[in-house]
Amino acid sequence: MHHFKVLSTKTVKKGLAGAVMAGLLAVSNTGLAATALPLSDIASNAYKGAILKLNYAGVLKGYTDGTFKPEKEVTRAEFAKIAVLAMGYTDEQAKLMQGKTAFKDLPADHWATGYINLAVSQGIIKGYPDGTFKPNNTVKVAEALTVYVQGLKISVPASTTGQWYYPYLLEANKAGIYDSKDEPTAAARRDVVAKFTDFFMETPVYANGAYYDKNGNAKGTVQKLPVVKGTVDSYDKSTKKLKLTGQKTEVTIADNAQVFGSIVAGAKVEYIVKNGKIAFLNVVTADTNIVEGIVKTGLNFSSAVGDEKQFKAIVNGKEIILEVESGVTVSRSHIGKKFVAVMDEDGKVASITISDNATNGLVKKTSTVSGTKAKKEIQVGDQTYELTANAVIKGKTHPLAKEATGSFADIAKGDLVELTLDVDGKASAVTYTKLSTTQTIKVDADDNVISFDGYEYEVLQDTKLYVDEDKVSELDDLKNNSVAVLTFDQDGNLIKVEQGVGVSEGKLVDDTTAYEGQTKLATIKVDGKTYDILANAKLTIDGNSVSATTIKADQLNDYRIVSWKYNLGTNDIVELTAEKQTVVGYVTEKSGKTITVNGKDYELLSGVSIDDNADTNDKEYTLVLNNDGKVKAVTGAAKTLSGVVDSVEVVNENGSTKSAEIEVNGKTYKVLNADTVDDVDQFELVTLTMNREGEVTKAVVQGTLTKEEEKFIGIEARVNGDKYVFFNNVSTSIKLSKDAKVKYYDGSDMDEDEVKSSDKVDLWTNADGQVYLIVVNKR
Repeated sequence: MHHFKVLSTKTVKKGLAGAVMAGLLAVSNTGLAATALPLSDIASNAYKGAILKLNYAGVLKGYTDGTFKPEKEVTRAEFAKIAVLAMGYTDEQAKLMQGKTAFKDLPADHWATGYINLAVSQGIIKGYPDGTFKPNNTVKVAEALTVYVQGLKISVPASTTGQWYYPYLLEANKAGIYDSKDEPTAAARRDVVAKFTDFFMETPVYANGAYYDKNGNAKGTVQKLPVVKGTVDSYDKSTKKLKLTGQKTEVTIADNAQVFGSIVAGAKVEYIVKNGKIAFLNVVTADTNIVEGIVKTGLNFSSAVGDEKQFKAIVNGKEIILEVESGVTVSRSHIGKKFVAVMDEDGKVASITISDNATNGLVKKTSTVSGTKAKKEIQVGDQTYELTANAVIKGKTHPLAKEATGSFADIAKGDLVELTLDVDGKASAVTYTKLSTTQTIKVDADDNVISFDGYEYEVLQDTKLYVDEDKVSELDDLKNNSVAVLTFDQDGNLIKVEQGVGVSEGKLVDDTTAYEGQTKLATIKVDGKTYDILANAKLTIDGNSVSATTIKADQLNDYRIVSWKYNLGTNDIVELTAEKQTVVGYVTEKSGKTITVNGKDYELLSGVSIDDNADTNDKEYTLVLNNDGKVKAVTGAAKTLSGVVDSVEVVNENGSTKSAEIEVNGKTYKVLNADTVDDVDQFELVTLTMNREGEVTKAVVQGTLTKEEEKFIGIEARVNGDKYVFFNNVSTSIKLSKDAKVKYYDGSDMDEDEVKSSDKVDLWTNADGQVYLIVVNKR
């Protein structure tokens, strides 16, 4: 019997804040899929909610590189625009007022004249006594608040004591715009301005725009940004209907709504309604306060005092104990089911939603591990699920087909699967549905249906029909009693029918087998299906025409298919154009959104940025390209390489160091500073950092001489591909690393089969304790 330590409330809170909360699963299957943040640098900003709302409303948006720059100070000209839009005016109205201004330092062609003239006309912004506006000066916190107080048409008496802005700050605080956290004379940052602007736009005013006293009658008032706030009482993922606590009716979330965060019962949210549906919704409850997992026990899981308010759960594969607030129930009937809990500030479960422990989606990948750690896994989206040893597998060859007993080998990438999970999160049952099938079809143009295998599928208005590459509009254009490839969506609707020669593009190659004379054609695997490359197929690989008979194993793995043609029903490829989809190298030129890598120009897509000094720094960049060859992602890091040190040479002359070189994996590199390799010796495992000239700027040494002059017994290869080196006797061994090398003591390379049982060997191990180098010391 296992005895579990009962955690106190304090311990639970600490555990959630640390080990559990920091690594919680994304709550992806409990609510509407969240929209990715439109701005890359606001995720941890305290005013993220305000920024998202203003970005949605078009009042304060981000920059073209996808950032918001929250700490950037706002100029007076920029704030004039923000204030005018916050008051409900439009860019078009401001454009009508572009031109000459009353300020001597503001030329008529300045970009902000329309906004400034409009703000001045409304009496919310003024210039300086000397007739200037100083558009490039930063706006101060007090100045911004003064503009918004004037925008609410609040009558403010002149200051009789202290600074001129004191009365405005008092009124701003009374209206709920100013919380006294920001220094009045400090330059206003973009995130702080967003906070003030959000408060201003959500402040109810009467029809004439005048602020009402919150202690008085709010009837008949409106908000410039009509935000509804509250706690989620219920949410139906399938219907997208949401109801807040205290609401009588549900509100539907629009299909194209911007949703930020995970919608779960108990979470605090704020939303904006447009055309009767929620168009914008932000989950205010922090992700770290939302826990998703599997129920392992009900409340009162043992006789220990305090357990009546605690239950065990599996979160991120770890068992934890959660304490609940009064009124929250977790029973034995919930064991093995999924839950989503909202935690209060004390780390207790304030509300919990429990559902069947099942998930569904499209298969991204399947994998099998053999040997002592044998297992089968299915990746659905970004989550990987292991199958239990006795998992029940059933499948359908197309959406309307009857379920039949299937096997793990039948499941492929792109299949729709439903997984039933046990308390450990493993799939105890799998049901898959093929969303593509090749069949001989019968066409009924009168009833607008296609039938095969005894089933009928309705041809919908948006079902796409193709014959020999060409899109056709009539069902009669399809050939009756001929082979066709039929594709379905996740709801089982027929979305595409192809006959003759199939055409596609933008696909990725998963695997390649080699051409083997007349006995076997080369093949590629795409979306889980294998295609034969006919010997006479027209191939263009990386821009060069090649023969199909020269294709080698793994040659086209991870290539992007630019275009291809294949015979439907047989999956024979007759034409293929493919190219690598990533580019790695140093940036040699940078002009605007265009960069040059390896002598070729690439355009950065909107929102993609790269270091300003990319064309001069020592970073090697990896460009991920879309199907148009434009850069959709960039990562950069100093170029590194790792390997076994063959030799280190430092040349001294007249008492000074003239040059230094290091040879790794048979290749020699120049060292920029000889001190870098002072402590590097032969046979050590080293990681070199290079500059763009190929010189070594840093050397990190790893590797330990673990065993010295041991009797060599042999190397054993296991079924799963792992290798072990045995030494001294048949009972002692150490695992070999995947790229382990064998060398003679003079540094020359050897093959594994050249090492004899009469040899003495030194074993060098890496940080993982695996042998990366066997040195034959004596023979």
